[in-house]
Amino acid sequence: MSNPIPKDIKPAFPVAVERESIRGKLLELLGIDKLPENVAFIEESVQKHHDVRMIRGMYRNPLGESVPTIIMLPKDIQDHPIPGVVCIDGTAGDAERMSNLNFYRSQPQTGPLIGWARELARRGFAIIAITPKGCEIRRQSISDWAEENKLLAPYGRPQMGILVEEMLQAANILADMDEVDRGSIGLTGMSLGGNATWYSMACAPWIRAAAPICGGVGSLARVIHEAQIERHSAYYFIPHMLRYFDHPEIVAACIAPRPFMMISPTEDEDMPRSGVDDLIPVVSPLYKSMGHPENFKVHQPQSNHVFLAEYFELMVDWFKRHLTG
Repeated sequence: MSNPIPKDIKPAFPVAVERESIRGKLLELLGIDKLPENVAFIEESVQKHHDVRMIRGMYRNPLGESVPTIIMLPKDIQDHPIPGVVCIDGTAGDAERMSNLNFYRSQPQTGPLIGWARELARRGFAIIAITPKGCEIRRQSISDWAEENKLLAPYGRPQMGILVEEMLQAANILADMDEVDRGSIGLTGMSLGGNATWYSMACAPWIRAAAPICGGVGSLARVIHEAQIERHSAYYFIPHMLRYFDHPEIVAACIAPRPFMMISPTEDEDMPRSGVDDLIPVVSPLYKSMGHPENFKVHQPQSNHVFLAEYFELMVDWFKRHLTG
Protein backbone atom coordinates (compact mmCIF):
# COMPACT_ATOMS: atom_id res chain seq x y z
CA MET A 1 0.00 0.00 0.00
CA SER A 2 1.34 3.43 -0.89
CA ASN A 3 1.85 6.07 1.77
CA PRO A 4 -1.37 8.15 1.92
CA ILE A 5 0.35 11.15 3.53
CA PRO A 6 0.95 14.11 1.19
CA LYS A 7 4.65 14.63 0.48
CA ASP A 8 4.68 18.39 1.03
CA ILE A 9 6.00 19.42 4.44
CA LYS A 10 4.52 22.86 3.92
CA PRO A 11 0.98 22.29 2.64
CA ALA A 12 -0.40 24.71 0.09
CA PHE A 13 -3.52 25.38 2.20
CA PRO A 14 -5.97 24.82 -0.68
CA VAL A 15 -8.68 26.86 1.05
CA ALA A 16 -7.56 30.46 1.56
CA VAL A 17 -8.50 32.11 4.86
CA GLU A 18 -7.90 35.80 5.48
CA ARG A 19 -5.91 36.53 8.62
CA GLU A 20 -8.84 38.22 10.35
CA SER A 21 -10.96 35.09 9.77
CA ILE A 22 -8.48 32.51 11.11
CA ARG A 23 -9.77 32.58 14.71
CA GLY A 24 -13.33 31.99 13.52
CA LYS A 25 -12.25 29.06 11.37
CA LEU A 26 -10.16 27.64 14.24
CA LEU A 27 -13.15 27.78 16.56
CA GLU A 28 -15.21 25.98 13.92
CA LEU A 29 -12.58 23.24 13.54
CA LEU A 30 -12.47 22.82 17.32
CA GLY A 31 -16.26 22.60 17.51
CA ILE A 32 -16.56 25.65 19.75
CA ASP A 33 -19.72 27.59 18.93
CA LYS A 34 -19.42 30.02 21.84
CA LEU A 35 -16.58 30.77 24.23
CA PRO A 36 -17.32 29.77 27.85
CA GLU A 37 -18.71 32.33 30.27
CA ASN A 38 -20.57 32.31 33.60
CA VAL A 39 -19.20 28.89 34.57
CA ALA A 40 -20.78 27.27 37.62
CA PHE A 41 -18.08 26.15 40.04
CA ILE A 42 -19.20 23.72 42.75
CA GLU A 43 -17.10 24.23 45.86
CA GLU A 44 -16.47 21.05 47.84
CA SER A 45 -13.98 22.04 50.53
CA VAL A 46 -11.81 24.92 51.72
CA GLN A 47 -8.55 24.40 53.59
CA LYS A 48 -6.14 26.96 54.97
CA HIS A 49 -2.56 25.76 54.89
CA HIS A 50 0.56 27.51 56.08
CA ASP A 51 1.38 28.60 52.52
CA VAL A 52 -1.91 28.76 50.55
CA ARG A 53 -5.67 28.71 50.86
CA MET A 54 -6.89 25.71 48.89
CA ILE A 55 -10.39 25.36 47.46
CA ARG A 56 -11.35 22.00 45.99
CA GLY A 57 -14.32 21.62 43.70
CA MET A 58 -15.48 20.84 40.19
CA TYR A 59 -17.37 22.13 37.18
CA ARG A 60 -19.00 20.50 34.18
CA ASN A 61 -17.45 20.53 30.72
CA PRO A 62 -19.59 20.82 27.54
CA LEU A 63 -20.15 17.05 27.58
CA GLY A 64 -21.42 17.17 31.15
CA GLU A 65 -18.30 15.54 32.56
CA SER A 66 -16.93 16.55 35.93
CA VAL A 67 -13.62 18.45 35.85
CA PRO A 68 -11.75 18.03 39.17
CA THR A 69 -10.40 21.43 40.21
CA ILE A 70 -8.12 22.93 42.85
CA ILE A 71 -7.90 26.68 43.38
CA MET A 72 -4.92 27.97 45.34
CA LEU A 73 -4.58 31.49 46.69
CA PRO A 74 -1.45 32.92 48.34
CA LYS A 75 -1.54 33.05 52.12
CA ASP A 76 -1.29 36.83 52.30
CA ILE A 77 -3.33 38.56 49.61
CA GLN A 78 -3.08 42.33 49.59
CA ASP A 79 -6.06 44.65 49.36
CA HIS A 80 -5.99 44.66 45.56
CA PRO A 81 -6.76 41.87 43.07
CA ILE A 82 -3.85 39.68 41.97
CA PRO A 83 -3.07 38.01 38.62
CA GLY A 84 -4.42 34.53 38.00
CA VAL A 85 -3.00 31.59 36.09
CA VAL A 86 -4.66 28.41 34.82
CA CYS A 87 -2.37 25.36 35.12
CA ILE A 88 -2.64 22.01 33.32
CA ASP A 89 -0.13 19.19 33.70
CA GLY A 90 0.96 16.53 31.23
CA THR A 91 -0.95 13.39 30.32
CA ALA A 92 0.16 11.48 33.41
CA GLY A 93 -0.54 14.40 35.76
CA ASP A 94 -3.56 15.88 37.49
CA ALA A 95 -4.58 18.74 39.77
CA GLU A 96 -3.43 16.84 42.85
CA ARG A 97 0.10 16.31 41.54
CA MET A 98 0.43 19.99 40.61
CA SER A 99 -0.83 20.96 44.08
CA ASN A 100 1.55 18.80 46.08
CA LEU A 101 2.98 20.54 49.14
CA ASN A 102 6.53 19.83 48.00
CA PHE A 103 8.04 21.37 44.88
CA TYR A 104 10.59 18.92 43.52
CA ARG A 105 11.80 16.49 40.87
CA SER A 106 12.51 12.88 41.77
CA GLN A 107 15.20 12.72 39.05
CA PRO A 108 17.26 15.66 37.72
CA GLN A 109 16.49 15.15 34.02
CA THR A 110 13.56 12.72 33.87
CA GLY A 111 10.09 12.30 35.33
CA PRO A 112 7.54 14.96 36.26
CA LEU A 113 7.97 18.22 38.10
CA ILE A 114 5.86 17.92 41.25
CA GLY A 115 3.96 20.70 43.02
CA TRP A 116 4.65 23.38 40.44
CA ALA A 117 1.19 24.98 40.45
CA ARG A 118 1.27 25.33 44.23
CA GLU A 119 4.74 26.86 44.02
CA LEU A 120 3.36 29.38 41.51
CA ALA A 121 0.70 30.31 44.07
CA ARG A 122 3.41 30.78 46.69
CA ARG A 123 5.05 33.20 44.26
CA GLY A 124 2.00 35.47 44.46
CA PHE A 125 -0.44 34.26 41.78
CA ALA A 126 -4.00 33.01 42.12
CA ILE A 127 -3.98 29.51 40.62
CA ILE A 128 -6.59 27.16 39.26
CA ALA A 129 -5.29 23.65 38.53
CA ILE A 130 -7.50 21.15 36.73
CA THR A 131 -7.46 17.44 35.95
CA PRO A 132 -8.15 17.81 32.23
CA LYS A 133 -9.72 15.96 29.37
CA GLY A 134 -7.24 13.45 27.98
CA CYS A 135 -5.16 12.84 31.08
CA GLU A 136 -4.70 9.23 32.16
CA ILE A 137 -7.00 9.51 35.17
CA ARG A 138 -9.95 10.76 33.16
CA ARG A 139 -9.58 8.84 29.93
CA GLN A 140 -9.31 5.45 31.71
CA SER A 141 -7.56 3.77 28.78
CA ILE A 142 -6.08 4.56 25.36
CA SER A 143 -8.78 2.45 23.70
CA ASP A 144 -11.57 4.35 25.49
CA TRP A 145 -9.94 7.64 24.47
CA ALA A 146 -9.71 6.53 20.83
CA GLU A 147 -13.30 5.25 20.82
CA GLU A 148 -14.58 8.57 22.15
CA ASN A 149 -12.62 10.48 19.51
CA LYS A 150 -14.20 8.30 16.79
CA LEU A 151 -17.73 8.90 18.07
CA LEU A 152 -17.33 12.64 18.62
CA ALA A 153 -15.90 13.28 15.15
CA PRO A 154 -19.21 13.14 13.23
CA TYR A 155 -20.59 15.78 15.60
CA GLY A 156 -17.67 18.07 14.88
CA ARG A 157 -16.57 17.96 18.52
CA PRO A 158 -12.87 16.99 18.51
CA GLN A 159 -11.33 16.20 21.85
CA MET A 160 -8.88 19.09 21.50
CA GLY A 161 -11.85 21.44 21.40
CA ILE A 162 -13.30 20.00 24.60
CA LEU A 163 -9.89 20.37 26.27
CA VAL A 164 -9.69 24.01 25.18
CA GLU A 165 -13.18 24.69 26.50
CA GLU A 166 -12.24 23.16 29.85
CA MET A 167 -9.22 25.45 30.14
CA LEU A 168 -11.23 28.53 29.22
CA GLN A 169 -13.97 27.53 31.67
CA ALA A 170 -11.29 27.41 34.36
CA ALA A 171 -10.03 30.83 33.28
CA ASN A 172 -13.55 32.22 33.68
CA ILE A 173 -13.90 30.74 37.16
CA LEU A 174 -10.63 32.36 38.17
CA ALA A 175 -11.50 35.70 36.59
CA ASP A 176 -14.82 35.83 38.46
CA MET A 177 -13.15 35.59 41.88
CA ASP A 178 -12.98 38.79 43.95
CA GLU A 179 -9.31 38.17 44.72
CA VAL A 180 -8.33 38.02 41.04
CA ASP A 181 -7.62 40.75 38.50
CA ARG A 182 -9.85 39.80 35.58
CA GLY A 183 -7.60 41.65 33.16
CA SER A 184 -4.51 39.68 34.19
CA ILE A 185 -5.25 36.04 33.42
CA GLY A 186 -2.49 33.77 32.14
CA LEU A 187 -2.38 30.19 30.89
CA THR A 188 0.37 27.61 31.21
CA GLY A 189 0.85 23.88 30.98
CA MET A 190 3.19 21.05 30.19
CA SER A 191 2.77 18.72 27.18
CA LEU A 192 -1.00 18.01 27.06
CA GLY A 193 -1.40 21.17 29.12
CA GLY A 194 0.88 23.07 26.76
CA ASN A 195 -1.35 22.15 23.83
CA ALA A 196 -4.38 23.35 25.75
CA THR A 197 -2.51 26.56 26.62
CA TRP A 198 -1.68 27.84 23.17
CA TYR A 199 -4.90 26.75 21.48
CA SER A 200 -6.92 28.34 24.30
CA MET A 201 -5.06 31.64 24.01
CA ALA A 202 -5.61 31.63 20.26
CA CYS A 203 -9.35 31.13 20.78
CA ALA A 204 -9.88 33.68 23.58
CA PRO A 205 -8.63 37.23 22.90
CA TRP A 206 -9.19 38.28 26.53
CA ILE A 207 -6.39 36.04 27.85
CA ARG A 208 -3.45 38.31 28.62
CA ALA A 209 -0.39 36.02 28.48
CA ALA A 210 0.59 32.39 28.01
CA ALA A 211 3.58 30.09 28.41
CA PRO A 212 3.25 26.58 26.92
CA ILE A 213 6.02 24.18 27.97
CA CYS A 214 6.78 21.35 25.52
CA GLY A 215 3.35 22.25 24.17
CA GLY A 216 3.49 20.68 20.71
CA VAL A 217 3.39 24.07 19.00
CA GLY A 218 5.42 24.61 15.85
CA SER A 219 4.01 22.87 12.80
CA LEU A 220 1.42 20.13 12.59
CA ALA A 221 2.75 19.20 9.15
CA ARG A 222 6.25 18.71 10.57
CA VAL A 223 4.86 16.43 13.28
CA ILE A 224 3.09 14.30 10.68
CA HIS A 225 6.21 13.96 8.54
CA GLU A 226 9.04 13.99 11.06
CA ALA A 227 7.96 13.40 14.68
CA GLN A 228 7.34 10.23 16.64
CA ILE A 229 3.64 10.30 15.79
CA GLU A 230 2.87 7.28 17.97
CA ARG A 231 3.43 9.59 20.96
CA HIS A 232 0.37 11.64 19.96
CA SER A 233 -3.12 10.26 20.31
CA ALA A 234 -5.77 11.25 17.78
CA TYR A 235 -6.86 14.34 19.75
CA TYR A 236 -3.72 16.15 18.57
CA PHE A 237 -4.54 15.85 14.87
CA ILE A 238 -7.39 18.30 14.37
CA PRO A 239 -9.43 17.24 11.32
CA HIS A 240 -9.15 19.45 8.21
CA MET A 241 -6.78 21.98 9.81
CA LEU A 242 -4.03 21.76 7.20
CA ARG A 243 -6.53 22.63 4.48
CA TYR A 244 -6.57 26.14 5.94
CA PHE A 245 -3.45 26.89 8.02
CA ASP A 246 -0.77 25.48 10.29
CA HIS A 247 0.45 26.53 13.75
CA PRO A 248 2.49 29.57 12.57
CA GLU A 249 -0.52 31.14 10.91
CA ILE A 250 -2.67 30.58 14.02
CA VAL A 251 -0.13 32.15 16.40
CA ALA A 252 0.42 35.10 14.06
CA ALA A 253 -3.27 35.80 13.50
CA CYS A 254 -4.80 34.88 16.84
CA ILE A 255 -2.16 35.47 19.54
CA ALA A 256 0.09 38.34 18.42
CA PRO A 257 0.82 40.87 19.89
CA ARG A 258 -0.12 39.43 23.30
CA PRO A 259 2.73 38.05 25.46
CA PHE A 260 3.50 34.51 24.34
CA MET A 261 6.51 32.45 25.45
CA MET A 262 7.29 28.98 24.11
CA ILE A 263 9.67 26.57 25.81
CA SER A 264 10.50 24.16 23.00
CA PRO A 265 13.47 21.85 23.65
CA THR A 266 15.48 20.96 20.56
CA GLU A 267 15.09 17.22 21.18
CA ASP A 268 11.40 17.26 22.11
CA GLU A 269 9.97 13.99 20.85
CA ASP A 270 6.54 15.59 20.38
CA MET A 271 7.62 18.49 18.14
CA PRO A 272 10.69 18.38 15.89
CA ARG A 273 12.96 21.40 16.02
CA SER A 274 12.17 22.05 12.35
CA GLY A 275 8.55 22.76 13.31
CA VAL A 276 9.56 25.45 15.79
CA ASP A 277 12.05 26.81 13.26
CA ASP A 278 9.18 27.11 10.76
CA LEU A 279 7.11 29.13 13.24
CA ILE A 280 9.68 31.68 14.40
CA PRO A 281 10.24 33.53 11.07
CA VAL A 282 6.48 33.84 10.57
CA VAL A 283 5.65 35.10 14.06
CA SER A 284 8.68 37.06 15.24
CA PRO A 285 8.65 39.71 12.47
CA LEU A 286 4.95 40.28 13.05
CA TYR A 287 5.49 41.04 16.74
CA LYS A 288 8.22 43.49 15.71
CA SER A 289 6.00 45.17 13.13
CA MET A 290 3.26 45.53 15.75
CA GLY A 291 5.69 47.28 18.09
CA HIS A 292 5.95 44.51 20.69
CA PRO A 293 9.00 42.34 19.95
CA GLU A 294 9.45 41.75 23.69
CA ASN A 295 6.10 39.95 23.84
CA PHE A 296 7.28 36.92 21.85
CA LYS A 297 9.97 34.61 23.16
CA VAL A 298 11.05 31.12 22.15
CA HIS A 299 13.44 29.16 24.37
CA GLN A 300 15.07 26.18 22.65
CA PRO A 301 17.15 24.43 25.32
CA GLN A 302 19.12 21.34 24.35
CA SER A 303 16.86 18.80 26.03
CA ASN A 304 13.93 16.49 25.36
CA HIS A 305 10.27 16.34 26.40
CA VAL A 306 10.63 17.14 30.11
CA PHE A 307 9.57 19.94 32.51
CA LEU A 308 12.77 21.13 34.17
CA ALA A 309 12.88 23.45 37.17
CA GLU A 310 14.64 26.12 35.11
CA TYR A 311 11.68 26.16 32.72
CA PHE A 312 9.41 26.86 35.67
CA GLU A 313 11.56 29.87 36.61
CA LEU A 314 11.36 31.18 33.05
CA MET A 315 7.59 30.87 33.24
CA VAL A 316 7.41 32.67 36.60
CA ASP A 317 9.55 35.53 35.27
CA TRP A 318 7.36 35.77 32.17
CA PHE A 319 4.16 36.08 34.18
CA LYS A 320 5.70 38.53 36.64
CA ARG A 321 6.68 40.72 33.71
CA HIS A 322 3.47 40.47 31.71
CA LEU A 323 0.70 39.89 34.28
CA THR A 324 1.82 42.13 37.13
CA GLY A 325 3.21 45.06 35.15
